[in-house]
Amino acid sequence: MRGSERAHPPAAALRLTVLVIGLAYLVLGISGFALVGSDMGYDPSRTVWVFGISGLLNIGHTGVGALGVAAAHTEATARAFGWLSFFGFAGIFAYSMLAITVSPLGNLANVHVANVCLYGVTAVLGLLISVVPSRGGAATGHAT
Repeated sequence: MRGSERAHPPAAALRLTVLVIGLAYLVLGISGFALVGSDMGYDPSRTVWVFGISGLLNIGHTGVGALGVAAAHTEATARAFGWLSFFGFAGIFAYSMLAITVSPLGNLANVHVANVCLYGVTAVLGLLISVVPSRGGAATGHAT
């Protein structure tokens, strides 16, 4: 094994990471629907574990979870999921930061501090999934 191959994770690890992210969001979204339903607006008592939930967040979490499970099929779709989750969750992270710091009246999605952390970590993981090179990928050099 060359030294450069040891530094890069295999493509299966990227796909597994996407699958785990997808399953986590799928569980969070489905349990949100099952436990609380589809209420909207700020209510600190509506939580699943430590995460604030609402109808809007339940739809989003379930959609991202289903997309993540489907995207774990190939490396290309896993990287596409990484880019989408990076840009999407960076925006949701920014909204969540404002929603929890400015006023509860603007927190229609019922996000909590744990949601902000989850969305920030997911955005960073999405970026890493997208840009980290992997073993078994396409060659970058020219044929001679």
